[in-house]
Amino acid sequence: MKKTLITAVSALLISAGGAQAATFAHADQNTDAKSSYAHGQQNSNYGQQVNQDITGLEEYASFASVIDSTSFTARVTEENVSKRVILFSDNYGRAQYKSVFVKKTGLLKVINLKGGIVLETTVKATAATPSLEVKPVAKPAQTASTISSLTEDKTLSAHVNLSALTPVVVSDNYNNRTILLKDANGREQFRSIYVKRTNMLKIINLKGGQIFYGAAQ
Repeated sequence: MKKTLITAVSALLISAGGAQAATFAHADQNTDAKSSYAHGQQNSNYGQQVNQDITGLEEYASFASVIDSTSFTARVTEENVSKRVILFSDNYGRAQYKSVFVKKTGLLKVINLKGGIVLETTVKATAATPSLEVKPVAKPAQTASTISSLTEDKTLSAHVNLSALTPVVVSDNYNNRTILLKDANGREQFRSIYVKRTNMLKIINLKGGQIFYGAAQ
């Protein structure tokens, strides 16, 4: 009788242990499946970045003075009546910069996500901002041998000695035109940003900061 009872208890313990092992095995399978699914989701989203045309935004000229926006993918992550937040990512989808524009006060902060605030300024109010559209990434820069026929030439030449510099048009679309002015050694000395919709021009000394902001004559 005693031997029979011991045998029955042993069988029960073995059965319970097997059930518990099966439960753990099933849980591990579920965990692996979830991990594989999540990894697959990340891979499926990799590289699918949408580049938005932000050149028509009123704060564009200001953050373009410290960020070469054509080198990054821009995406508006927050847009409401109070503020607008834009994230700038590299070709690998890694966020590098963030701009925060407070609409009521015109305050703009540009933040290097690895180095802190690189610009804090007040943007002059302009006409209503147009709705954002998804646009192709900007085309490579084109060299311009002369800018005498451009709208901003007169104002630009009044503040910069163009005879000693070579102008290079790095972007020109229906919203704005950006020109880099290089010295004889090919070093960038000045940058101008002309916003066509508002006829506003910003001239930046790349070694000393902004030297002009106003209407292009």
